[in-house]
Amino acid sequence: MKAFITGATGFLGSHLVDRLLEKGWEVHVLARKSSNLRWLQGKNVKIFYGDVTGDRKGMEEGLRGVDVCFHAAGIIRAPRREIYEQVNVEGARNLLETVLKVNPAIKKVIVVTSVAAHGPARDDRPVTEEDSCHPVTDYGWSKLEEEKVALQYKDRFPITIIRPPAIYGPRDEQLLKYFKMVRRGILILPGEKGRQLNIAHVQDVVTGLILAAENPNSNGETFFIGDRRDYEWEDMGDLLIRALKKKVIKIRLIKPIVYLLGIVGELLTLITGRSMPFGRANMSNFIQKRWTLDISKARRILGYEPAHPLKEGFDETAKWYRENGWV
Repeated sequence: MKAFITGATGFLGSHLVDRLLEKGWEVHVLARKSSNLRWLQGKNVKIFYGDVTGDRKGMEEGLRGVDVCFHAAGIIRAPRREIYEQVNVEGARNLLETVLKVNPAIKKVIVVTSVAAHGPARDDRPVTEEDSCHPVTDYGWSKLEEEKVALQYKDRFPITIIRPPAIYGPRDEQLLKYFKMVRRGILILPGEKGRQLNIAHVQDVVTGLILAAENPNSNGETFFIGDRRDYEWEDMGDLLIRALKKKVIKIRLIKPIVYLLGIVGELLTLITGRSMPFGRANMSNFIQKRWTLDISKARRILGYEPAHPLKEGFDETAKWYRENGWV
């Protein structure tokens, strides 16, 4: 089998590259000239230079003759909605138009979006793929629009949408911030007690992507791929503390403080032109009561079963961070 991967220089994409190589696949990747290739160095991959938002030449060359396209490229944080739209929505459209042009007989296209495309659960029940979507951030809006674009092509070639929750594991730079905080003896908890989220190990998400690519019953479908259970922030924090073997001061941020941080972040974004990690959108994510999801559909159709409990996953991630000097 031969695959073309966008986002291969990033966290999720690089782990996908590794797994496909282990399985004996031939791997083509799309990378920008400015991309850091550290996770691809020394690996048997063919690199095609280009950008989903720009010149399609690299995409055209890389897509020719492949069996599966995994689209994992995207932008997570941006100062303006238009940038999310340009990269996540129009970037997906450019890629799919290129597939249609040079490889219309492709066996499968996998589009990676996010639980943010759906939005948080509105009641005590974890969300399913059949529930109506209500994204709460510009990022979530852009991922939902990306899904709409993707589904416009489902009658032209087989296409599947994968919605992971927050992803963690070795090489992750997002959750790293929380590990560093705990390492310094501080654990920040959002809002009142009882807030929940689903969080998935990167290897489980990779498993879900490959299962979807190999299963013809996934065509035209959307799947949540996550952990087998949801976690309260407090439980997740305690596991993080145990993984790092640190004593910490727990700080609970009440809603007004979270909103204030969001406003400050928004102002700094306007002043500097750089997206702040504590901007209003991220703070909106932070205070939602339930980022919970139901993986029953993926289990039933794909045979997906997460294999990395959070405790062991955090232990492994903390060990990797320490060994690589990240914490």
